[in-house]
Amino acid sequence: MKDPAFECHDCHADTFAGMEYYMVEHDVWAKASAAKPKKHGMLCIGCLESRLGRQLTPADFPTRIPLNHMIAFDPRTSDRLLSRLHGIPEADVRKAVIR
Repeated sequence: MKDPAFECHDCHADTFAGMEYYMVEHDVWAKASAAKPKKHGMLCIGCLESRLGRQLTPADFPTRIPLNHMIAFDPRTSDRLLSRLHGIPEADVRKAVIR
């Protein structure tokens, strides 16, 4: 059963099942939620990038957040999120990050 807490606000994808749960810097979230204000909740990587109008980079993810450290090397994490966390193209991320 899908947990509503992990539902992407825009496309309704299950970010837990898709292994795309993370935290971004406050200013990144503020920019993304300016048009559709929601302080708390989830967006899949694609919807967050769509709102921002750009691809996420490693600088968008706060290093002080333990969650981001845990998912950065978890083999279950989506290729798309791993790619953004490490700044590596999606096609190469499994070879470079998950060994």
